[in-house]
Amino acid sequence: MRRDPGLQPERTHLSWRRTGWSMVVPGLLCLRGWSHTGNALYVLSGILLLSGAIAMFCGIAKQRHNLVSLIIVVTGVLLVLMLLSQVNIGRP
Repeated sequence: MRRDPGLQPERTHLSWRRTGWSMVVPGLLCLRGWSHTGNALYVLSGILLLSGAIAMFCGIAKQRHNLVSLIIVVTGVLLVLMLLSQVNIGRP
C-alpha cells in the first residue's frame, strides 16, 4: 500500500484547527455563564479554554498534545467543582 506523505501535514493542521474551534465555543459559553451568575470558576474556565484555543491558532501549542489535554481536563474539573458548589449551596 502506497501512502501520500503530502496530505498528512494538512490533515494534522486541520485537526488542530477543529480542536481550537471546539475550545472557543465552550470558552465563550463559560464567559456568558459568568456574566449571568458571577461565579469565578466560570471565568477561570473560560479564560483557560480561550487561551488554549488562541495558543493552538497561533501555533504555540503545536506538538504539545499534553498541554492541550491538561487545559481541557483542568477546565472540566473546574466546571464540575462549580456544579458541586452550586448543589451544596442549594441544600438546607
